[in-house]
Amino acid sequence: MTTALVEGRAADLLRTTLREHVGPGPRRLLVVGLSRDDHPKATVLVFRPTDALPALALKVAMVPGAVPAVLAEAAALTAAAQLGPDLVGGTVPRVLDCRHAPDSAVLVTSVVPGVPMAVDYHRWRHTARPTTVRGDLDAAVSWLEQLARVPVPDRATSAPTDRVPTDPAAVAALVAARWPGDAEARTVEATVRGLSRELALPPGLPRTMVHGDFWCGNVLRTGGRVTGVVDWEHAQVAGDALRDVTRFVLAYLLYLDRHTDPGRPVSGHPGLVAGPWGEPVRFAASGAGWLSELVQAVVAGHLRRTGRDPGRWREALGIAAAEVAAVADEPAFARRHLALAAELLRCC
Repeated sequence: MTTALVEGRAADLLRTTLREHVGPGPRRLLVVGLSRDDHPKATVLVFRPTDALPALALKVAMVPGAVPAVLAEAAALTAAAQLGPDLVGGTVPRVLDCRHAPDSAVLVTSVVPGVPMAVDYHRWRHTARPTTVRGDLDAAVSWLEQLARVPVPDRATSAPTDRVPTDPAAVAALVAARWPGDAEARTVEATVRGLSRELALPPGLPRTMVHGDFWCGNVLRTGGRVTGVVDWEHAQVAGDALRDVTRFVLAYLLYLDRHTDPGRPVSGHPGLVAGPWGEPVRFAASGAGWLSELVQAVVAGHLRRTGRDPGRWREALGIAAAEVAAVADEPAFARRHLALAAELLRCC
């Protein structure tokens, strides 16, 4: 990373942080993630000159508007560390330092090993095979189940942001606030609010830490096993694990036709034709084929285990789409999720 990416006082803060953590002299920096929203952040791995493995991971606010997100991630990881020193087998990064100024912030964490599941996801025909898709879903759900077994304090609070939904009613309120007076948003809001009692976590069941942006790009694996989960800026300390389950499934489905030309059949999924945005989600929600069976097994299975109606699995995915619509930074991306939520919730 050079000042071509980070300039001004942000670059000064980054240089100071690097010097104090790895010393003066040469070092190698590898940018492994650069968000493309209006408030971009960079994820950087830091290598000492003679090391083959990275020594540190940095999250850098590229502009002043990204500072709250970096600080929210620091707060969430600090709260996670208080739940246990080796959370979920050491798969959660540890905060080593956090520096911030009015117009920049740098979060320094330990490095968790593994390759993003998204790399496998985009390999040739990976998502065309039931065995590999089942393996992805099983790995993600297994990690979430381990996280759910970590007790959280009765009065635990979320990371410090008012954009962390706690339940369906909160999602409904965020949708209404983002699109006041919009007819489609009013419909989604009313439907989600109507489902809030049925699909909220039942009283008496323990809450768990929620990652909040749990998708295959943030899940790292080694040998098929989850060895790291990154990007915790949307985390909630005491929430409903259903949010992570449905977010993972929704994101997994959305890109199944990414490498297929419009109008062409999607390999491995008879009846699925690449077309309008979100078509794989509609296909899975229709109940057709092995993909729908796997999705239903994951979402309905979680609903059943947590005392909710497993027949509401489509609506649970609809609420997940509504949540993305409410909190996504990019307006067009948010609007597409709102329309998808309206479709998934139409049967309610």
